[in-house]
Parts: sequence; structure tokens; C-alpha cells
Amino acid sequence: MRRVGWRGLSAAVIVLAGVPLAGGCGIQDSDVVEAGGPATVEAFLNRDADMLLFFRSPDGGLSPVIRQVRPSAGFGGDYIEPGAVERDPSGPAGPTPTEKVVLALLSGPGEADRAAGLSTALPAVREKEAVRMEVSSDGGVTARLPLAVQGLDATAVRQLTCTIAYNQAKDGRGAVTLRGQDGAERSGSCGLAPGASG
Repeated sequence: MRRVGWRGLSAAVIVLAGVPLAGGCGIQDSDVVEAGGPATVEAFLNRDADMLLFFRSPDGGLSPVIRQVRPSAGFGGDYIEPGAVERDPSGPAGPTPTEKVVLALLSGPGEADRAAGLSTALPAVREKEAVRMEVSSDGGVTARLPLAVQGLDATAVRQLTCTIAYNQAKDGRGAVTLRGQDGAERSGSCGLAPGASG
């Protein structure tokens, strides 16, 4: 017991001795200084090999997540990148179809996403459910979804809208209409600048 007491006393003396040194070195207290906005994800997004999904962040906003689409060939048949989504080897090369991106979003955040505090406001859907996209002549997109959209909260609608908008266009702009199994429609645009979360 005596050893533990001396060690604790020694640690306290060292900490107390360090306090005047920090205070007397000429460094003044200051508030937190903002160094710009959040880093952009667009710089790291390879549209031919990745998909961009939006999940709910711990503060209730949206957070972009890049998911790698596993190629049919590459590092060998046994290599699987964490969070990768299977790419159909018979399908066309290039960006993943929006229907598959939406299904990946509806399957929810992966293990690494959940460990980072991300979640989803979207209800779970059956894996085999279909998603269909219709692009209008003015560039707007209508997504026919395998869920009811009337009861979705604002975060769930934004998750879908931003995921679809950024898959359809690099800048994420454009009108998105969500049409649900309940016959209801919700329309809007993403409203997030590239790389922003919120």
C-alpha cells in the first residue's frame, strides 16, 4: 500500500509541476478555430468502382459513405474489400445501376459504418424486392420503391433522395421523386453540397 501511495503522490507532483510550465510558456488560451468545411468525398469517389450512400450521422444529419463495388476480377477470387457490394460480371462496365445502389442503401449500414456511429432512418426491406428508376426528359428521376413512403421521416427521405441524386449526377443536383408501394409520392432534391454532411 505504501508503494501505491508514493506512486500516486509522484504522479500528482509531476502533473502539478507541469501546469506552471504550460501556463508560463507564453501560449495564450484561445477558442476553437475552424479550419474550413468538411473534407469532400468527391475527390475519392471512383464512379466506375464505387457507390455513394447516405446514412444518418450521430448528430441526426446525413453522412456520405463510399462503398466499393467488388469487381468480377482483380485481386483474385478470394479478395473481398470490407463493405464491398457484388458486381454482376455479366453486367455492363461503368457506374453501378441506381437500382442496385438503392438496394444497398436499404440493406442498411455495414459493420464499419455502425462502428462509426452511422445508422439509418429507413425501414428494412426484403432482399429480393425490386427498385425501378425512370428518368424524365428534363433529367428528373422517379424511383419506384418496395416500401411505403408516406410515413418516412425527413431523414429517411433525404437518405434516399441524396443517394439517388448523387448516383444519377456527379453534382447531386436534380429533382427526385420517391413513389412507394402505398401509392404515395415524395419529391425533392438533395440540397447537400459535394462533401458536406448535414
